[in-house]
Amino acid sequence: MALNKSMHPRNRYKDKPPNFAYLASKYPDFQKHVQTNLVGGVMLNFKDPEAVRALTCTLLKEDFGLTIEIPLERLIPTVPLRLNYIHWVEDLTGGQGSPRRGIDIGTHFQLQLKIYPSSCWMKPWRSAWWVFC
Repeated sequence: MALNKSMHPRNRYKDKPPNFAYLASKYPDFQKHVQTNLVGGVMLNFKDPEAVRALTCTLLKEDFGLTIEIPLERLIPTVPLRLNYIHWVEDLTGGQGSPRRGIDIGTHFQLQLKIYPSSCWMKPWRSAWWVFC
């Protein structure tokens, strides 16, 4: 997972990337997609849509308490990048204060309905979002 200096400063994954070994030990659905290399490192094949889906679902469960199902024929956004997006929108809209409204076009409906409201726990927002897929 490419986590680097371009990550938003408030992104929880910027300085602490997901621990695949820990997640694999806790979540059997994720564990079957994890491989151990010759030096004992834990790896995930990001070219495998099922592995990416398992990682996304696992991170949403572990870090946000969300349980979702994502069909393989749908876009599977990575959680750290989607969290960057939420922080950037928060910065652009001023974060708190008056209610904010936004339109997000072309994103996964089920994921967005759960991610945007759950972003409120990070910093209290009064917001409304319309999602068009």
